[in-house]
Amino acid sequence: MPDLEVDLVDQFICPPCVEKNTHLSLHTTYKRRCLFGLKHPTPSSPNACHKPARGILSKYCSEECGIRFMQMRIDAWADKGGDKRKLWENVKDAEKREGVVIRADSKKHKAEPIKTELDESRPPKSKGPVTPPEPKILKPTKTKKDREVERLQKQLDRMMQQREEMKKEMDVIVWRERLTALASERAEKVEECGWDQRLCFGDEEWEEFGEGVLESYEDGGDFMTGNLDGDEGMQVDGATAQHGEWWCRGKKKCERHVG
Repeated sequence: MPDLEVDLVDQFICPPCVEKNTHLSLHTTYKRRCLFGLKHPTPSSPNACHKPARGILSKYCSEECGIRFMQMRIDAWADKGGDKRKLWENVKDAEKREGVVIRADSKKHKAEPIKTELDESRPPKSKGPVTPPEPKILKPTKTKKDREVERLQKQLDRMMQQREEMKKEMDVIVWRERLTALASERAEKVEECGWDQRLCFGDEEWEEFGEGVLESYEDGGDFMTGNLDGDEGMQVDGATAQHGEWWCRGKKKCERHVG
């Protein structure tokens, strides 16, 4: 199966199972693909969208793909002589669809008479069929403008959270690049391996010790020349690690870290 089709698989049936159970109508089922990908100039290429649509209420996998598809249609229509300004005048007051209403005809869907044991001394008040009460129209508690502002605010909050996460990831990348450069510079100056175990720090260790790691290089001192027998150390997971313990003290071409 092509890698581009993996996200579209709904239920996968392997070919051997299909061959062994010919009496069953076994076959792999797929989700509906995003319309923007289907209408792409080269729908089979990696440049096209191969994600599944977002269910029955949307033909697209995301709002971005829906916007890009409509832009593609408008551009194609404009190339054939369409006027974008007139199009805008016709659609600028259009309102966003807020839901789907399914109509039920009360005349065709009447409830069946209810049969119960009644007291013979008190005849029933009515012998006709029982019809459901007319549905009431419930007015929204918020105006359309308030609902739209609330929706956009939630999107903004999600974007702010994503921004903070991306900023944190970028800080980690910059920190690792700086640490790699400092470790490489030190390894050239000392007659030992010089591998710094702090290069393997995860996000939690970086948050707690990140600044101190760089300071241990930038402060200068015996560690830059390989004389690491001092008492200066740092606290990691409740244990004190001397500066020298972070670096591999093996020979210049260490068998463990030479790769």
